[in-house]
Amino acid sequence: MKNRNLNADRMQLEFNLGEQLNALLSASHAINVKTAEIFDPALQPAAFVLVRWLLSYGPASATQLAESTAMDRSSVSRLVAQLKKSGYVKSEEDSNDRRGVLLSLTEAGREKAILALKEKEVEFYKRIENWDNDKLESFVHMLRSFNGLENHQQDSNR
Repeated sequence: MKNRNLNADRMQLEFNLGEQLNALLSASHAINVKTAEIFDPALQPAAFVLVRWLLSYGPASATQLAESTAMDRSSVSRLVAQLKKSGYVKSEEDSNDRRGVLLSLTEAGREKAILALKEKEVEFYKRIENWDNDKLESFVHMLRSFNGLENHQQDSNR
């Protein structure tokens, strides 16, 4: 690590950045919990993390879900059982490994997830609705840079 001989102004700016990042992460978590509740208030928010992952990436084994979501296998198994019982997730034999099982969303699970995520989008869009395009473009550019993605091609079709 470089010797960080920072002046007081820089230290204050970095502190302020940390505060804002904490606020962003807290708000994001709160919106995710709300989205999970919209999906199905009877389920734990962690179940919606699995639903969201399956919606984004498609069928997966329980092991892959656990690794990809940083959950332990027993939690994933318990949550998947609840999702199956509710009719949101189904199991199918893995065509590449007859001993393996792949989990995927049912049509009902997919439809409910999409509806819940549309509500989540509304929350984010409310926060930027009064921004002009220059401010929004600058924000997107700074986030891309902060996330280490400034060299990745931008998707201009979204």
